[in-house]
Amino acid sequence: MSVPALRRLTAADVDAFRALRIEAMTAEPETFGTDIAEEREKSVEASAATLESTAVFGAWLDGELVGMAGFHRMKPLREQHKGTVWSMYVRSSARGHGLGGKLLRTVIEHARTEVEVLNLVVVSTNTAAVALYERHGFQRWGLEPRALKLDEGRYTTDGYYWLPLTPVEP
Repeated sequence: MSVPALRRLTAADVDAFRALRIEAMTAEPETFGTDIAEEREKSVEASAATLESTAVFGAWLDGELVGMAGFHRMKPLREQHKGTVWSMYVRSSARGHGLGGKLLRTVIEHARTEVEVLNLVVVSTNTAAVALYERHGFQRWGLEPRALKLDEGRYTTDGYYWLPLTPVEP
C-alpha cells in the first residue's frame, strides 16, 4: 500500500465524496442514519454545500478517495461548544493499515480548534468501530435501543460516545 494522503475535502471533491458515501451505505447500511435512497436523491449542489459547511477529511491512495470522516459543529448558541464526528468510513480494501485511526486523529485535532466536546454515535454491533473510538479516548455514556429501523423490521442499538477536548471540572 502506498502512503495515504489526508486532506480536507472541498466542493471540487464532490464526485469522489458522493461515490464513497454511496459505497459505504451500500456496504454497511446499518451504520448510517441516512437511507441510501435519500442519499441518492441529494443533488450534487447539496453535497458540495455539505463539504463547504462542515469539515470532511478524506484519505486518498493512488489518487482515489478510500476513506472519510466528518466533523460538524453544533449550531445552537448553547451547544456551540460541542461537535460531532459523522460519516466515518474506510473502504474494506484499504482497512488494516491504520487509515481509520489517522482520519479520526485528524478530526479530533481539527475539533480541538473549535469545540470543547466531541460526540459520536455508532451502531453497537460494529465492534471494530467501537474499539477504534475507545482506543482514541471516547467514552460511552448511553445506548439507544431501536435507534434505526432497517429492512424486515430489524433495528440497531446505537452507542453514544463523547470525548472531552478540554479539562472536565469536577
